[in-house]
Amino acid sequence: MTILVTGANRGIGLALVKEAKKRGHMVIQTMRKSINKAYYLDLSDLNSIEKFVDELPLEIDVLINNAGILYKDKFGILNYENFLNSFKVNTLGALFLTETLYKRNKLRKKVINITSILGSIELTNNTPSFSYSISKAALNMVTKLLSTNLKGISVISVHPGWVRTDMGGKEAPIFPEESAKGILNIAEQVEDTGTFIDYTGKLLPW
Repeated sequence: MTILVTGANRGIGLALVKEAKKRGHMVIQTMRKSINKAYYLDLSDLNSIEKFVDELPLEIDVLINNAGILYKDKFGILNYENFLNSFKVNTLGALFLTETLYKRNKLRKKVINITSILGSIELTNNTPSFSYSISKAALNMVTKLLSTNLKGISVISVHPGWVRTDMGGKEAPIFPEESAKGILNIAEQVEDTGTFIDYTGKLLPW
């Protein structure tokens, strides 16, 4: 398969790239830093998204919308710009990249939106980041809507677990490699659409 991974410079994204290559998949990786073997893509900029898709030489079997940002903001000290930036990257970036690939006939089989259990309305009572949780709840709605609008393409929200990355912190119990293996198992095997599951395949409430 040809797999596109956004936010591939570190953490879960980098682990996804390494694991996918181990499994023999062709991998296209994007990031906001221009380095060898990676495409430049700024998901907060629609022009960047359109330019990237127009220049992409291949059709994509699986799109993994992994790129994301997290601000540690709490009620009482919320920052308006944090919300705007979070929505641009975590929600709208994933949505408009998916739509642009689809409109250009470059998306074939599956979209995996890397979301979070912190975006589950039923399970979340509090959060270390208002902007992150709300943007991920919105991304889950993106998954649900895309699942009815992308014909012949599976769309799934995946919670990667609490992963030991710069975003997850050193206390997180799951290593990126373990999470990446589970996510790629979903990419290879799960054919459901419009569902919210964790990296082990467990169904989660919206």
